[in-house]
Amino acid sequence: MHTHRVVEWVDIDAPRSQVFDLILNLERRIQLSPLYGVAQILGKSEDFPQPGSRYRVRVTQGKEIEYDTIITEYLPLRKFAYRLDLPEPSQITWSVQEAASGTRVMYEEVFSVPDENQDTVVPAVRQVIQQWLGNIKRYSELRPAGYQRIIKWLLDRFYLRMRHDQRRVVQTVLFMHAVGMIAFLMAAIALGIAYLV
Repeated sequence: MHTHRVVEWVDIDAPRSQVFDLILNLERRIQLSPLYGVAQILGKSEDFPQPGSRYRVRVTQGKEIEYDTIITEYLPLRKFAYRLDLPEPSQITWSVQEAASGTRVMYEEVFSVPDENQDTVVPAVRQVIQQWLGNIKRYSELRPAGYQRIIKWLLDRFYLRMRHDQRRVVQTVLFMHAVGMIAFLMAAIALGIAYLV
C-alpha cells in the first residue's frame, strides 16, 4: 500500500466568493463531478461547514457503501478540507485564492492505493479531478446576463439534476441535432449555388 498525493488547479474568471460558495454547495459540487450518479449526498450536520461537522455519502457503483465525510478545516473564502471516513481514508483540500484572471482553485487529495492498482488508479483519479475542475470552471464562468443566464438556469433546473446516463442521452440528442442543422445548412447553400449557376 502506497500513499499518493495528487494536486491539480484551475484559474476561473469569476469572483472568489462565488467560486468558494460553489465549492461549499455540496449538491452542486457533486452534480458537477464526473462521478455524479455514482456518489449521492444523504445529509449533513447542522453545523456544516465548521470543523468537526460531517456529511454522509452513498456510493452506488459496484458494492454499495456509505461513509461519513468529516470537515477538518474551514477558512472562509480560502480553504475547505475534509477526510473520508473509510478503511483507506482520503484527505481532500480545496484552496481558493486570487489570481490574475480571477480566482485560482487548487484541489489536493492524499489517498492510499494497493501496490498492484497504483498504475491504473492514480491516473484515473487525476483525470476525474481535471474534469471536475473543468466543469466547475465552465459553470462558474457563466454570466448572470444574456443567453448565459438562460444556459445556467437550464443547467440548474434540468441538466445537473439528471443521472449520468440521462445526461449522455441529452448530449447524444443535442449532437444529432447539431449534425442535422449543419447538414441542412450545407444542403441549402449547395441548392442556392446550384440555383445561381
